[in-house]
Amino acid sequence: MAHETTASAATPTIRFACICDRGLQRTSNQDRALAEVSARLFVVCDGVGGNTGGEIASQTAIETVRDTFIAPDERPPLVRLERAIHYANRDIFEMARHDLDLAGMATTLVALHLDGETACVAHAGDSRLYYFADGTLTQVTVDHTPLHDAVRRGELSPAEAEQLPKANEVSRALGVLPEVEVETQTFPLAVGSRFLLCTDGVTRHITNDELERLMTVFVDNPDGLCDEIHRYCYERGAEDNFTALVVCVDPPLPAPPQIAVSPPSLQERLVRTREMSLVPSFPADRTTGEHHPLRELVEARRARSRREWMLYTLGVLVLMTLSFVAGWWLGTQQVRPETAPATAPARLPR
Repeated sequence: MAHETTASAATPTIRFACICDRGLQRTSNQDRALAEVSARLFVVCDGVGGNTGGEIASQTAIETVRDTFIAPDERPPLVRLERAIHYANRDIFEMARHDLDLAGMATTLVALHLDGETACVAHAGDSRLYYFADGTLTQVTVDHTPLHDAVRRGELSPAEAEQLPKANEVSRALGVLPEVEVETQTFPLAVGSRFLLCTDGVTRHITNDELERLMTVFVDNPDGLCDEIHRYCYERGAEDNFTALVVCVDPPLPAPPQIAVSPPSLQERLVRTREMSLVPSFPADRTTGEHHPLRELVEARRARSRREWMLYTLGVLVLMTLSFVAGWWLGTQQVRPETAPATAPARLPR
């Protein structure tokens, strides 16, 4: 769980807390969360793609969105956010296309950027964003699933959709196709408001009414809210990975006293320049290059897949050997046909 505070004299204070847990039944955690407070950017991803690629897809999305969004750009924040998500989609799709071990990987994503008094939201998939203000919780995003798509088309009413079982599938995700349709929106935010970004591992166990009650109780305690979400999910089975990222928009803190800072000396500037020249540079394209940021993770997953394949092969060979030995042993125990008794020698008369 993470917890951080940032403030200035002119802008609200931003606090956050996060829980990102494997759950009780999964062997790995394919969820990822990002809280880049200095850029006021918050992202949650839920990777899909089996043991091979789910966590690589979500990690790639987090890194690409962060690096692209914080790069210098004069365009409006919502445009930058959507552009960053499209870049992430391209990176994941290209990685899967060039590496058979990663074929089929994808990830959902929900992102929030706080731009002054405006909240910018972008998402693809069924990871959600909630907005809590004045004691009321509002679900801002609508899941991109076949069930909710039918509601949008008017084929089902929201009440009917609530009565149907929720299948574990999405109709949009990053990495499935060369281009992804990202849903974006903006709305005004107020000081004192709260946000919750979460994966479906949370919402399958906790209803919106329960989330509203929890956020009311823990309105000023985001760490406590994450602890309660963790407890609820575990008590109700925690079949999937689950992630909850809580963002609090608080009043500004008093400005710290100004401290005069002397300009760096010539020696300090020379040392700083030398240090910067030693920093390794990475290729702009994450899908190629010797300095692939996710190479270690990819290689670790491949090694695990190779170990699993070797254990499977060894198990098959052992079973075949046991079957052969059992068949041979049973064959030796079969009853042999009885032979006729030898004729006793005839006795001669005395």
